[in-house]
Amino acid sequence: MLPVKRYILESFMVAFIIYNILDGSIFVNHREEKSVYYYSFYDKAKIKYSNLFWKIVDILSCKSKTVANINDKFVAKEYANEIEVFDICKSKKILHIGCGSYPITSMTLSSIDGSKIVGIDISQEAVDRAKKLVSKRKLDDRIKIDYGDGSSYPLDGFDAIIVSSCSIPKYKILEHLFENAPSKCKIIVREQYGPNSLVSDYIKLYKDKIGVLNKIDNNAFPTSKWESFCLVKK
Repeated sequence: MLPVKRYILESFMVAFIIYNILDGSIFVNHREEKSVYYYSFYDKAKIKYSNLFWKIVDILSCKSKTVANINDKFVAKEYANEIEVFDICKSKKILHIGCGSYPITSMTLSSIDGSKIVGIDISQEAVDRAKKLVSKRKLDDRIKIDYGDGSSYPLDGFDAIIVSSCSIPKYKILEHLFENAPSKCKIIVREQYGPNSLVSDYIKLYKDKIGVLNKIDNNAFPTSKWESFCLVKK
């Protein structure tokens, strides 16, 4: 992308985020949540910027083969490492919460022999795009894309669940998983640096139900870093 075009795009994104933060209408009132999961002003800005960034990347990946190839090369590499380190390769039925328009996690998981993957999103537009892409890549027999809310989606039968960093409100999704996931189910939670400390604190509230198996750092791009938590339902 030309420097001028990139500057204009980044300026627009920053202005959009600041406007919405000041407006206050796009964020859940986290004061009503459990006190341990309260987002600071900085966390809100970072989350909104990150979600907007990945939404744009997803849409561009659906439209441009060049962007898709970059996404597949760098981001899929991090997810493949996650599969190996967290030993998800033995899982037979995997749920991915927050699959987005370009379900790269689900497509990466489809390489696991004998596995069935369900990717869900609360955006119908994202679901429609993802379904078309999965069909285009002839992965319909391995991946099912469904409209669904991660805070209430049925969890029966899943032996691994992955929560995208873009999935919000995170605490409601985690509460649902920690309370209702099947015993011995692995739960992978991704969160960018900053808000990731809130995930650690929230896990401690459920130490009688949730165990921490491992954590890894991810860095697909210089400006995109996140932490993945590998948990297990006791």
